[in-house]
Amino acid sequence: MRIGPFATQQEILSIGPELTLSEAARRMWDRRAGSALVEAKGEKPAIVTERDLLRAFADGVDLTTTQVNAYMTPDAVTVTANWHVVDVARTMIERGFRHVIMLDDVGQVVGVLSIRDVVRAMLEDRQRTLAG
Repeated sequence: MRIGPFATQQEILSIGPELTLSEAARRMWDRRAGSALVEAKGEKPAIVTERDLLRAFADGVDLTTTQVNAYMTPDAVTVTANWHVVDVARTMIERGFRHVIMLDDVGQVVGVLSIRDVVRAMLEDRQRTLAG
């Protein structure tokens, strides 16, 4: 089963790398998002996650002045809608990710997959197998 239809369908939370960690956390909280896409002109898409924010907090940095670019994953792993759900799950497990960016065929961001999206896809695939 391909992962494409299971990407988070809501509008992607996108922020700039110069945003403070505190403001990034506020925006993620307001949107109930576990991650935010970090976009900078001419750069590959990056991601900042709730785990990155927790790591910054544990490091004792000032969240009101430290910028997202200090804790984001700058060279984020990406997948396309054509990836099989098992391959996405395997990549996330092997790399220790709970979020991954999904690109279209020309390299434009079309979604962010969370581990919840992947589990939902795998459950649906399993239900189809059992029913058919």
